[in-house]
This record gives sequence, structure tokens and C-alpha cells, in this order.
Amino acid sequence: MEGGAPWPTGLLQPGSVGTTTTPWGEVEVLPTNLHRLHDLGEAWGNVPSLTTVRDVRTDRHGRWLLVEEDGASWDVLVLRFGCGRRASALAQKHEMAAAIVATGAAQLPVGGTVLSGHDALLVYPHATEVGVNEDLLTAFADAGRVLTSLGRWSTPCAERRWNDEVALLEGRLGTSTLWRAPHHPSTVGLPWIRLSLRSRVRTNDGGTCFRLLPPTIDEFLSLKEPRRPGLAHAAALEGEAVEAGCGQQEGGPEAWFHAWSSTVPHAWVARGPMSTYRGGLWIWRYADVLKWRAAAMAWEDEDLLTSTARWLADVDRLQARLGVLRMWRSLAWVGLGGGIVALYAHRLDALSSQGTAALALASGALVALGLLRYRSAEPGAF
Repeated sequence: MEGGAPWPTGLLQPGSVGTTTTPWGEVEVLPTNLHRLHDLGEAWGNVPSLTTVRDVRTDRHGRWLLVEEDGASWDVLVLRFGCGRRASALAQKHEMAAAIVATGAAQLPVGGTVLSGHDALLVYPHATEVGVNEDLLTAFADAGRVLTSLGRWSTPCAERRWNDEVALLEGRLGTSTLWRAPHHPSTVGLPWIRLSLRSRVRTNDGGTCFRLLPPTIDEFLSLKEPRRPGLAHAAALEGEAVEAGCGQQEGGPEAWFHAWSSTVPHAWVARGPMSTYRGGLWIWRYADVLKWRAAAMAWEDEDLLTSTARWLADVDRLQARLGVLRMWRSLAWVGLGGGIVALYAHRLDALSSQGTAALALASGALVALGLLRYRSAEPGAF
């Protein structure tokens, strides 16, 4: 392990090598020697010779290098942990990659090395990083464009799998919360992609775009379901901005979401998929906080553990409110039952005409009261 490099001490002993068992599953610690990667790995795309490199930084993904060769500059990521090959697979699905690049809002790797079934090295055109708090409205609108480009490869609602993943995280993290969402049928799953405000870079024309990176080790072990809906990405970006202290910038979460929703299909943000009763944006905020908490545990980030604990404490209050509102909805069923009784009473002459009419009117009023209260008091997304 390089001195000062981040290490997931909550999962792995420092200095671990090879395949290592963790509480969350097996982890492959990859070699970081460039010559060894060159000899053992399977190269794809455009990989510079790496004879002259300059160390730039290390982060939770691994080691970043700057390579200058034949008049071109490359940012090379040498990954520390095996997290599958989702990034390289995305780049090599040519039709999908072309659709993403055509948005002008994302940068894919142009080459790399695969070792033991994992991305071990990824090459990106050199670009300057952009701060998390820079031009958030543009970032959210760009995220919507990238996700929309994946819409043609969407799959039907995977309610069971999404709920199963949340259940897995709840159990693994030992939270006291429990939330399952009856997702709306138009909440479709999108191919895997990792959008992060922390991986935005400057484009040649002075704009910004998302650099599409692989998952970190905590994400790889925690988020097993690769397909997620657009709302999941919107919630994750919101969470990053808020966690970075940008909650009051550029109109805050509601304005960010409006920018995002302006570039995605209306079906993704219609009343059904946005309904809090069906989970809506809130269930994905909850799933994202669980992801943050997993990262806090893996990397032993005490501040993040504290902030996620505060957020999760509010989940019980939100669910209690939803429970009370569902009681109002149950009045509609009581009223419907009363209407059926009134109908049969009329047919069997069990009640007078006035009694039947009164029961029918009372039942109708109960249905209206229950449904109106249920709809009008639904917690909004903001």
C-alpha cells in the first residue's frame, strides 16, 4: 500500500494481497506494478506505453497517473481493488458508448487492461477536474441527458430485486429501519453507469462532463443489482451535493431536480413513479444513504457515520406518517363496503328507501373523504 493512500480498513487489513475474504464477500487486491499489469493483463483499446508517467494523486479507486506520449496526454487510473469490469464493458458496447458520447456530457475510458476478470487499468483523455460545487444545474441537466441516452436499453421495473438489495444493505449495516417500495411500473431499470459529481472534468470547449469511472470497492460489494432507475441517479447526485455542503446553492435540491427532470422522459417523473406512497424519490434517497453508510463503515469515516445516522433517524418519522395516511385510504374501502351493503339492502328490501339512500350517501362521503385526505396529504419529494 502506498503511503497515505486511502484504504478500506473497515473491510481489509492494510497490506492485504491477492484474494481476501471480507465480511461483505471476497475482494481481489490488484497488483499496482505497471510492468506486471502489462505482462499479466489483457489490454484493450488505446493504452499508452506507460514508460514515462507522473503520479498525480490517489483516491478510493486507486492511483492516478499523467502520461504524455506522442503529443497526447492521458489520465491513467491504476485500480487498487478488483471491482468487475463494468467500466470497460460499457466502453466496449459500441452502440451504447456512442449514444453516451453523443450527448457531450460524458467521457468514457478509451483503453485499459483487464486482469482476472477485473478492470486493472483504465485510460482517459487528459482533462482538468471540476469542483463538486461548480455549476450544479448544468451537472444535473447533463446527468439527465446521459441517462436518457440509455433509455433504449431500459428494462421493466425490477421492484423485487431493488427491494432485496435494500434489505441486504439494512441487514449488513445493522440499521433499525425497514423500507420496501411498491415501485410504479413505469420506473424502468437502466444499464449500469456511475455518475458522480466528484468525477466531473472540463471539456475541450470549456464545458463540463462526467468522467465515467468504475465502482469503488464498497459500492462493488454493496450494490449488486446493476440496473437502477433514473430516480436512483438523481437521488445519488443530490446526496453528493448535500454531503459536500452545497445544499443551498443554485436553488437547492428542488432546483437541481427540476434541471434533471427537464432532460429526461416525462414518464420517469410522472405522478406515478414520483409518488412517495410508491417510494418515489424518497426510497432512492434512503437507498443512497444506506450506500453512504456502507462507505463510511468500509473507510471508517466517523463524520459520515454520524451524518447518515441522523438522516436514518428521520426515516421512522416519514414511515409513521405514511402509515397514518394509509389509514385514511382504508376509509375508502370501508365506504365501498358500505355502498355494497346499501345495494344489497335495497335489493332485499332490508332497509327503507330513506335508510338505503342515507347509507349510500354516507358511504360515498366516506370514500371521498378517505381518498381526498390520502391524496392531498401525500409527502412531497421536497
